[in-house]
Amino acid sequence: MSNEIILIKSDPEEILAEALKLHEELTGERLPPANETTYIYSTIAALLGIIKSEMNQVAVQNYLPYAKNIRLDLKGEKYGDRGSRLEANHARTTMRCFISTTVDRDVFIPKGTRFSYNNYIFTSEAEHYIVVGNLYVDIPVVCETAGDIGKILIGEIINIVDRYDYFESCENISEVTGGRDMENDDEYRERLRLIPESFTSAGSEGAYRFWVMQSSTLVTDVVIKSPIPNRLEIYVCNGIETLSNEEKEKIKTFLDMEDRKALNDEIIIKDPVLYEYNIEIDYYLYKDSASSKELIEERLTERLKKFIRNREIGQSLNIQDIIGICKEDSDIRRVEILSPSNYETDDITLCVGKNIKLTFKGSEAR
Repeated sequence: MSNEIILIKSDPEEILAEALKLHEELTGERLPPANETTYIYSTIAALLGIIKSEMNQVAVQNYLPYAKNIRLDLKGEKYGDRGSRLEANHARTTMRCFISTTVDRDVFIPKGTRFSYNNYIFTSEAEHYIVVGNLYVDIPVVCETAGDIGKILIGEIINIVDRYDYFESCENISEVTGGRDMENDDEYRERLRLIPESFTSAGSEGAYRFWVMQSSTLVTDVVIKSPIPNRLEIYVCNGIETLSNEEKEKIKTFLDMEDRKALNDEIIIKDPVLYEYNIEIDYYLYKDSASSKELIEERLTERLKKFIRNREIGQSLNIQDIIGICKEDSDIRRVEILSPSNYETDDITLCVGKNIKLTFKGSEAR
């Protein structure tokens, strides 16, 4: 993006022309192109062009829309802690731990008890007891590895590392949630734009958007509605997925703190309404297409997956967008979109793509 903004000119040809002009003014000698001194000036001009190009990139990054990496972090420093980039989160779930039979004493499960799933270890953060007469206890656990560890469904974590007395079995009773990588530049930049709004105590929409995104790195989109005065319905999602009830409760608790919400506001965290659709396309290639059908289909599938991932709450479906994605490949002659149809959403609906089906129907002349 920064290449589109020129604050410092760096064209080597312009630098060379300026050097030759200055040489002529100082010496009275006009240098021809095929000259040793001209070659030296040309080499220096190329080097200066590289240096000035790097200077231009640094200068452009003084502006928030173009800042990245450490320079973007420096932009956030003036806001103190609320301007810091959000670190990677640790995924969490709840383990249900069973004993083989009831016993006449409480069964102690120590803090730090570990459970494993593939290469990941989940650890309990407090000690727990299976009290007399019960066969199990539910234990919140956290993954030792920070960041996005993928989707782990209910019942998939069944291995324990540190067995307790009378152990029979264990399993996670909620999906693993909360794991997300460090805030990327685009997400961080958007949150920095919202920080000035967060200093108001009037409960502005911008302030609530900032605090929601600050409360959870899982949130990628926020829509705030107020159906009646002082009642806020805040719709959140993680890409095209909804958040767990635990994560939504965490967000609500964060927003309910005294310095974050207007005094009389009632806050409700909600899932968007989901509209599910499939993508089904018949496509035709040019007879002289340069790539194989398999490669073309692979490329198209990846672009359509990106289209599905990048939906926002309230964003309608327009099949012309899908046709445009297909026509990005110069080997595709035409397409017929069998599904989805155009769909106009309301403000709180999220379109969720499920399956992609591509059918090759033949080749045609140009």
